[in-house]
Amino acid sequence: PTVTPAPTQQTATSITPEPMPSPSPTPEPLTEEEKQQLAEMELRSSLQESAEEVMQSDDVYNMLLIGSDSLTGDLERSDAMLLLSVNMKTKTIWITSLMRDTQVEIADWGIGHLNWATRFGGVDMLVKTVESERNFAVHIDNWAMVNFAEFIRVADLLAPVTVTLTEQELSITNGLIREAARAYDQTYGYTEDNYRARTYLEGGAGEYTLTDGVQILGYCRERKLGGDTGRSQKQRDVLMQMWENAKKMSLTEQYNLAKQIMSIIHTDLTMGQCASLLLKAPEFLTYDIQAQQCPTPGSFWRGRDADGLSIYNADWVVNRNFLRATIYGEEMSAADLTSGWTGERVQVYFPPETDTAEDSAE
Repeated sequence: PTVTPAPTQQTATSITPEPMPSPSPTPEPLTEEEKQQLAEMELRSSLQESAEEVMQSDDVYNMLLIGSDSLTGDLERSDAMLLLSVNMKTKTIWITSLMRDTQVEIADWGIGHLNWATRFGGVDMLVKTVESERNFAVHIDNWAMVNFAEFIRVADLLAPVTVTLTEQELSITNGLIREAARAYDQTYGYTEDNYRARTYLEGGAGEYTLTDGVQILGYCRERKLGGDTGRSQKQRDVLMQMWENAKKMSLTEQYNLAKQIMSIIHTDLTMGQCASLLLKAPEFLTYDIQAQQCPTPGSFWRGRDADGLSIYNADWVVNRNFLRATIYGEEMSAADLTSGWTGERVQVYFPPETDTAEDSAE
């Protein structure tokens, strides 16, 4: 008989199931602060890619700020000239008013008032005149220029500023506010969009907060009471307050501000150089900031030229030493800072980082 084989027993194989992947956690939405940090990181990276060399010196950067009295695109006279100097060695920023009636040797022309240089040869002649070893002997890295109406637009972006006015200053400033608004309308055309309101200051003597560019320009132009010396002091005070306002902005806000200003002003500064300065802005904003005028008190005498116009006759030897001591932070002896004309020693502010025992004693 045929034998039927017994069925073969097979061992059941257990299969371990593959582990299911854990679901990725849903990312938490970025906070506003994190979004701001990310935007600034991206902006900083973009600025680093486009940055261009901006300084000739490793220690000092000088920009000449020019205010033109022109209401058109043509440059007539430089009504205001301020030197913005950043010294990275002493960590000091200087705002120096170059007095417009200073008697200088105008490059390629002759003897005349400093503000005549732009009339005869534009910004290039003014820069050459400032750089001349016969005058201020200060190298200019870049320049920027605005007329009345353009200054109003820039001041709009950097307002407010706080000022203190006497009764007389209040009346004069209100008249200049009217003129400033007219200058704006004349430059940009009188329309419903461009019309500038005449926002006059009301009240008596005291402190006022100027909230728009028309008011700020009116204040900066007052010189009936304090002359050019008083007016240049007002201009320096306003710039220092604008600087403080810019310090409170984030890098992104500063970048947007720079773009707007670059679209308004006339300058030889490129956007790449502007990017380089913005990258250094966080460091610059920690610097000590000081203001002065040149010629400095004790180093000049007021007089009249052949046409009877007011002039500053400067002792150039001591004034050049004064600028070297302040802007460039060079050591100077008492003799270097004593005018051979007046016998007076000019006053020099020494940043805390460069104070010496001798300076402190003096």
